[in-house]
Amino acid sequence: MTDELTGLRCLIIGAASGIGRTTAQYLRDRRATVMRADRPSDTWRDDATDKLVMDVTDERSVAAAVGRGVARMRGLDAVVNTAGVLGAVQPSAEESAEDFQRLLTVNLTGAFIVSRTVLPYLVRSDHGRLVHFSSTAGKEGVAGMTGYSASKAGVMGLVKALAREYAHTSVTVNAIAPGKIDTPLLGGTPVGPQDLARIPMGRLGTAEEAAALVAYMISPAASYTTGAVFDLSGGRATW
Repeated sequence: MTDELTGLRCLIIGAASGIGRTTAQYLRDRRATVMRADRPSDTWRDDATDKLVMDVTDERSVAAAVGRGVARMRGLDAVVNTAGVLGAVQPSAEESAEDFQRLLTVNLTGAFIVSRTVLPYLVRSDHGRLVHFSSTAGKEGVAGMTGYSASKAGVMGLVKALAREYAHTSVTVNAIAPGKIDTPLLGGTPVGPQDLARIPMGRLGTAEEAAALVAYMISPAASYTTGAVFDLSGGRATW
């Protein structure tokens, strides 16, 4: 895998923490060229040659950051979008329209904005790869997480539509659907015995396991796979 990723120009979105941060380092360790992007904050500024400030809900922000990344790497071969928000766990009757819309805006509209911005660059590569992170919540639905489940189901539909549209090019478009992964995103969601009982493997996944799956999906070995949703749930998902 190290040789296959050598020199690939990769943009990792949502790279400040969790799966995005681990994936960026995992690919860099395997000799890929990596640019990292995340939303602006006190801890994430465009103050390093491999860092980009990007708000996926803002078209101008995405376009500017992608443009800078492409200029610095002199091209773009792979984009991995891990950006997303979880939202509160609450009954649907208590979830406001504003809360619901925020989840759609960040998780789904953000994925669309990223896609329409990076795809023209990926088409110019002879090795275009676009990977979005969905969730098992988008497959099976989670009680108390209506907006999140809907937004992540939308990501899967987006990926399948784009994969068909770009199938005649060298670009593949796929998704990863994690279950419960041990990252800061779970910080406000307790994981108890009942949660682990729903996972056939009986444990949480790791960010490193997610990164390894990403590495395969952007490698030449996955050149005939597009429009797929890769399960990362320890056997929880049923389809």
